[in-house]
Amino acid sequence: MPALFLLLLLQSGTALAARVGQIDDFEDGTRQAWEMGLLAATTSNMTNVADGGPGGMSDNYLEGVSDGTLVAGGGLTFFNQNQWSGDYTSAGITSIAMDLKNFSSSEPLHIRLAIEGGFLDPVNPGSFIGGLFATSANISLEAGTGWTHAVFSLLPAALTPVSGRSGVTGNDVLAALGNVTELRLLNSELPDWNGLPVSATLGIDNIQAVPLPPTALLFGSGLLGLGIWQRRRR
Repeated sequence: MPALFLLLLLQSGTALAARVGQIDDFEDGTRQAWEMGLLAATTSNMTNVADGGPGGMSDNYLEGVSDGTLVAGGGLTFFNQNQWSGDYTSAGITSIAMDLKNFSSSEPLHIRLAIEGGFLDPVNPGSFIGGLFATSANISLEAGTGWTHAVFSLLPAALTPVSGRSGVTGNDVLAALGNVTELRLLNSELPDWNGLPVSATLGIDNIQAVPLPPTALLFGSGLLGLGIWQRRRR
């Protein structure tokens, strides 16, 4: 689905709204609207595994397999344009936690989140304010290790603008967080929109929107206020 159409859909109020506490635990046996690939969904590379999650026996998890090629499915890039869309700022979503496991025999993985979002620009019809952003920090997963609980901050200061879809580049992190249209999970040593090609297998479970500790929230609120002041001043 084109990014611009997604923005229009969200602005019309018909899309699902992400909220604090929501969780994708894959216990229903489905992928819960998660897809995999760069240009198209490669559903054959994703499997809901019915046993072996962080909870042990009978704990479902999502498994993604990439082959290291330069086409869709060559890298570990997962995306969701459904239940993880919405206004993260108003919802109070400041971080997303999940359990991850690197099933690969030799390749270390560097997992980070990325978002696409924003609003149509009233001054320049056909363009929008917001764009693409990735977490500045990644979670390093050594090959063959057990399940790791990871928390990714989505405070403005923790996100880096990146380029990707049709040359779109992040230009306003506050606008992006105020209208997220796509959430991504990808493998890349540097902030990026597309994961690097790698031959690997990644397990994912318990993707959950959670608040950061109060001290981090206070710091983030200061940054948010500064950003709003700067935008009004401009």
